[in-house]
Formats: sequence, structure tokens, C-alpha cells
Amino acid sequence: MKVTLIQATPNPIETIAQIASICYDSDPKNPLGLVKHLYRNGHHSVFEHIYFTFKIEGISRACSHQLVRHRHCSFTQRSQRYCSEDGFGVVEPGSVCKIDEMGGFGSLIEEIERHYEELQAHGIPNEDARYVLPNACETSLYLSCNLRELIHMSNERLCRRAQWEIRELVEQMVALVDPDLQFMLVPKCKSGRIICHEKCGGVQNG
Repeated sequence: MKVTLIQATPNPIETIAQIASICYDSDPKNPLGLVKHLYRNGHHSVFEHIYFTFKIEGISRACSHQLVRHRHCSFTQRSQRYCSEDGFGVVEPGSVCKIDEMGGFGSLIEEIERHYEELQAHGIPNEDARYVLPNACETSLYLSCNLRELIHMSNERLCRRAQWEIRELVEQMVALVDPDLQFMLVPKCKSGRIICHEKCGGVQNG
């Protein structure tokens, strides 16, 4: 998995403070203090003016299916219709690696790849041959979102109940964001606004 921050709104704290000041007809003397006040008090609409674009590589289709449920993001993903998946990479869960002493996972992937290539050799178009490909198949995509959605994504996907791969993905995304914004990008139990009985305690690798 590789995550790259392609673009982000510059000076996000100052930008949020400037935009928020119109609501209060005031000149913010302490931009970061104002942003923290807005966050604590649920005035999150101003966060929608801050944008990010990430390039995400080497995640599974299983992970991307979860990612696109965040409907306030914009996605552009590698197409299995227009791109051939010859020699496709896969993501193997650690839980499978631990018990797969006989190499059954790898053997199955090799068999799927053979079937995929045989379908192509018989003139079956990629858009139909892809039906045999597994959820483990690697994919790449671009994701754009505003800060408000990234906060929501962090609340949900940094929770220990989140599936491991998407949790690792969001951890990498958050690590690339301006450090002054990261106090908001936490699991829900650390947000101070949402009741969560899991008590992740900010342990994002659990």
C-alpha cells in the first residue's frame, strides 16, 4: 500500500479561521484556537472549504469497495474494463498468511490468473473476463475529499472495529495531512463528541 498526498489547500488553519470570521464579523487573533473552538462546538461546515487529493496504490478491491461508501468523496479508479489485469498483484490478509502453510491462497490466485488469461486468449473482453478476479486483486485510485469528510472517515475507519486494511489506509492518509489538523482526525472515541464503547483510546493499529 502506498498513499501520496497530491494536493491540499494551503494554510488550512488560517483559511478556516478567515472563512469562519465572516460568521462572527470578527478578525481572528488566534486562528488555531478558533479552529479548535469550531471543532468542539460542531461548527463543521467551514471545514468543507479545505480540500485534499490523495493517490492510493496497492490496496485490494475489498478495501476500495469499503472506501467508495464515503459518498462525499470523489473517486477515479483504475478500470478493469479498459486495463488488462495480466499478472495482477494481490493483498493477502495476515490472518490468512498465518494459517496458509500449504500455500493454498497463492495456488488459488495462480489458478484464477490462468483462467483470466485463457478467457482473454479466447477473445473474451476484459470487462467480462474480470468477473473471475478476486477481491484480493490490487487496485489504484485517486480520492478527493474535504476536511469535514476526512474527519468523518477518521472517526469511523480509525476505530478498532474497522477492517484492518482500510484502517491502515486512513492512518497513512492522516499522517500526510497538516499536523495542525490531526487533532480532529481520530477514532470516534477520541473525538469527544461521539459515544463509543470500544474505547480505542487512539490506538490506531489495534
